[in-house]
Amino acid sequence: MSAARFSARALALIVGAGLSCAAASSAAAATIYNDTVGDNFDGNTNMDIASVEVSNDATNISFKVTLNGSIANPTDWGKYLVGIDTNAATGDTGTPVGNPWGRNIRIASGMDAFVGSWADSGGGVQPFTFNGGVWTQNGSGTPTLTSNSSTLTTTLASLGLTPGQTFKFDVYTSGSNGGDSANDALSNPSQSISNWPGPYDSGALLSQYTVSVVPEPMSIATMGLAGMALIARRRGNK
Repeated sequence: MSAARFSARALALIVGAGLSCAAASSAAAATIYNDTVGDNFDGNTNMDIASVEVSNDATNISFKVTLNGSIANPTDWGKYLVGIDTNAATGDTGTPVGNPWGRNIRIASGMDAFVGSWADSGGGVQPFTFNGGVWTQNGSGTPTLTSNSSTLTTTLASLGLTPGQTFKFDVYTSGSNGGDSANDALSNPSQSISNWPGPYDSGALLSQYTVSVVPEPMSIATMGLAGMALIARRRGNK
């Protein structure tokens, strides 16, 4: 095989690999966090967290909350919440309420971002950040619902997150009332509260996730197209 033919073939392989990566790298591999089942005080399976799967792409982050029972009507009344601590020196340290939804839930080191969601009436997702002593809602969305899971997707920017950043977090289930607490908490393998008001403090029982650095699909595709153009130019010069 001539050097020119080998070079063209190598370029073709690079282009193909690049285009394949453009499709495959649109999301990073998910990290799954398991929780003990049957550990919530009232036995409501729609409030009992089985696992949470966290993943991100270049723009968005998703929390897939899987429950130990159905979250379809009539057991669609649960609220699924994410508390995020990005910096131990900052965040809402209110007691017993350390979040924008008025729930009796807090992270002792300070909650810097929060996702509130519900499954009933079509569902909703609300991302917040805490800065200067004030919670700010940064847009809204709709969860992806199955019979026993709710996937909460929002932009990294809406939670003040950036690629490569490591943060601590917890996921909670809660009721419909403002004074309700954490019926279950992902990062606590034991029972979180003994009654609805709680309160609950995640304390040091937090999970950790690093936002993956995911190349923009267009940048990989652009490299592939550039390679294709180079191949065509070489062929035209023969």
